[in-house]
Amino acid sequence: MSDLCSTFIFILFLSSIFSSEGESSRQEKCRSPLGMEEGTIPDHAISASSSYELKSVGPQNARIRNEKNGGAWCPKAQISSEVREYLEINLSRNHLITLTETQGRFGNGQGQEYAEGFLIEYWRDTLNQWVVYNENGTKILSGNINTYLEVRQELVFPFVAQKVRFIPYSVYPRTVCMRVELYGCAWEQNLISYTVAKPDTEFADLSYDGEVSGRLLKKGLGQLADGLYGADDFIVEDHLNSFGTRWVGWPDDSPNGHPLEILFEFDSVQEFSSMSLHTNHLPTRDVQVFSTVKIFFSMDGSSFQSNMSPIKESPNPEFFPKNRTAFGQLRCQIDVS
Repeated sequence: MSDLCSTFIFILFLSSIFSSEGESSRQEKCRSPLGMEEGTIPDHAISASSSYELKSVGPQNARIRNEKNGGAWCPKAQISSEVREYLEINLSRNHLITLTETQGRFGNGQGQEYAEGFLIEYWRDTLNQWVVYNENGTKILSGNINTYLEVRQELVFPFVAQKVRFIPYSVYPRTVCMRVELYGCAWEQNLISYTVAKPDTEFADLSYDGEVSGRLLKKGLGQLADGLYGADDFIVEDHLNSFGTRWVGWPDDSPNGHPLEILFEFDSVQEFSSMSLHTNHLPTRDVQVFSTVKIFFSMDGSSFQSNMSPIKESPNPEFFPKNRTAFGQLRCQIDVS
């Protein structure tokens, strides 16, 4: 066990920027189907790299539990480890994606095609690139075993996306067809990125999707924004077998005694009302709470000011400004010495 002084799970802003609810409550409220089955996602928002035949098995037919036309989306080429085809869903705005669901082509009993495995890629405008979803080093998610039974894939690391791609995968060449659904909720937090020093490898930010520049994570989102809590004893296995991966932590060896800084950037001006930190304090495992936290605000990122008193040594502190504060960026300065 490395000598950790502070371990932080995620930071939540109570002024409707982040949810203040625990994992079970948050997950229950962010597990809604996003509209493939019901049709609230329109046909024009569903596209594909190719289709075997556009009308019968084009992307508009990839709606789970629907028997429309040919009964699914089927790419033109057979899938293999060397062939890439995809089904793309445009949600038009950012959503937090927590689950996926897949199904093969039943085709009123005539279908024989399904995807045994698949990858997920996602896009949001502030990333300006497609990111492959990675789950503890595994990119390939389990798909289906027949043409008719649906399979849900609960994501260990929820992600924020405007567009999502399903990429069927097979080791050996095979014909595949897919019907799908996405689950989650609209991303209301307005947070577009946070920048922070790269965490300790034992408690890394495993879902961070921005740039890694030396020892700095920047221009992305990850576990500090996914709305999930970790168990108080981070060694305890959670319901997704993540063994402490809900926590992000830093050692107390910051250079020259400088505090840890986390910079949050938003897509528009926000009004700060309060803030809460959720941290871990487990001295029996060499994990202790921070010594001091300071909060600074900026409209443009060039100069930062604070109207709040520092908070000292509290496992789950809450911050309330002396008056309402408008800001576009927020810097959280955490002293772990």
